[in-house]
Amino acid sequence: MKPIYFSLLCVLFYLLLFPSGLCFADINRQTGTLCSESDNSLNEDDGFLVNLRTTMDSLSDNVINRHGFYKTRVGSKKSNTVYGSVLCRGDISADNCSNCVLNSIKAASDDCPKSRDVSVWFRWCFLRYANQSFFGTMEETSVAVTNDTDFDEAKVVSEGLEFMGGVAESASEKSIMFETGVLDVNNVTKRYGMAQCTRDIRKEDCRRCLQAQLQNFRTGIGNKRRWEIYGVNCFMWYNDYRFYNNASILLSGAKRQSPWKRYTIGIWVGVLAMLQMVM
Repeated sequence: MKPIYFSLLCVLFYLLLFPSGLCFADINRQTGTLCSESDNSLNEDDGFLVNLRTTMDSLSDNVINRHGFYKTRVGSKKSNTVYGSVLCRGDISADNCSNCVLNSIKAASDDCPKSRDVSVWFRWCFLRYANQSFFGTMEETSVAVTNDTDFDEAKVVSEGLEFMGGVAESASEKSIMFETGVLDVNNVTKRYGMAQCTRDIRKEDCRRCLQAQLQNFRTGIGNKRRWEIYGVNCFMWYNDYRFYNNASILLSGAKRQSPWKRYTIGIWVGVLAMLQMVM
């Protein structure tokens, strides 16, 4: 019987080390960067770079309290004003959102150190800044990521795009413009979808943006079992496993209890009880 107790102890220690549990089947990674032409006149004392640092600090400091989307403008002169925004995926935790934003800021600095218009995509967040306002302007610029040889079953292909069209429609109606969904083909085969828009655009523009992605990439994604589309105003994900959390936990702004406090007492009570059983 001891191996059984050992397994249970392993589970408990797993919960201690990873208190969010099995939250993600996917991992965060950088999926793309878009940099404007380098401006070699920029230097450390340039007003634009000074305001850019303030903008990045403001984005990272405020995104959690603004439910995963925040935009700001820094600067009083047209020549050095910075417009910035950041969006976290609607199903991720506050900690993952914060870490992703910091990673995207570092990536922007590393990849585009002298650019005035930069977009950085990670799986869990999207960062953009520019020297001209882009707030509220819907752009259909997007790129699809898929595996050319990862074809799906014919019976699923016929339903996949229609299913994602429904997810897109629902996302555009939500207050945070985020939605997930499950396609159950025959009570055995399932596909999972997710769609999201930046919250500075109108709901009508969100719907139009997502529909354009499905239309523009339908030839490349329509027969695939996994794909992702990343744009500057809307995003879509489709997979054959559940890669997202159950519901949006994005980010109430309320003071979060430390996960150590939340789990430690229950874990140690369980450990002590099982040790007594073993003995």
